[in-house]
Amino acid sequence: MIKIMVGSGWWCSDVPDAEVNPNRKKLGDDEVRAVSFFEKWLSNLKGVVSADEVVVVDSSSPTKPPEILRSKVRWIELPFNARHSTDHTGRWSGWLRSVLAGGSYAVAAEAEYFVYVEQDCLLSGEGIIDHCISQMSKGMMFGSGEGTPQPLQQSFFIVRKDVLASFLKNLTDLKERDSELSPEWKFVFASWRPLVIASNLGLLHSKRAKEIALRIAQKKAFDFLPVHGGRSRPLRTDDAFYYFQHGTSEELEKFLAA
Repeated sequence: MIKIMVGSGWWCSDVPDAEVNPNRKKLGDDEVRAVSFFEKWLSNLKGVVSADEVVVVDSSSPTKPPEILRSKVRWIELPFNARHSTDHTGRWSGWLRSVLAGGSYAVAAEAEYFVYVEQDCLLSGEGIIDHCISQMSKGMMFGSGEGTPQPLQQSFFIVRKDVLASFLKNLTDLKERDSELSPEWKFVFASWRPLVIASNLGLLHSKRAKEIALRIAQKKAFDFLPVHGGRSRPLRTDDAFYYFQHGTSEELEKFLAA
């Protein structure tokens, strides 16, 4: 059996999201941001993925799942909340810090695959990870950006052991802050070292340069997941495998009742 480590992040507050993250666009039903959703997320994850360990990186959240649920995963506490990528403190947003911390743990634990599943992302189809890995050719798989304003999606992605450490280093070596260069574009550039260098030299600012960089990265460094979903709509619920985040009340009710 391959050794899979699932990583995720955690942030939850009883204060309305508009007050905590005023610059963040609200997507999906409030349920996906509620503390009660963690149990549903974890149940879904364990039902479709055979993970050796689940690591959740908590950005000093004021509201946490019950201890009985936290004890079922490796719960890592960061000392502060760096906030959303549109308005964060320090070099990285809280989300990217969860990737760096969880990915570093996977490196140290010698996991064969680091699988990231965001706290509001649900997966459909037992064996979805094996299905994706069977079609991996470049060591990294990110969600397609089709139907979204970004080049790729990050609510569910997979990185293989042999490229994970270099990918994490490339992410930390990018000079621009998340508010200046989106985490999605950081993933594109971090997938191939020459793009990190080009970005730091200021050569990838234009739309045209980014489009070229995306084509190069797709050819040399990463595959798109062979499953549809994320923020893209409509959901292909008839597919054997799919994933989605920012679920509406109707989507969540239908999915959780299945």
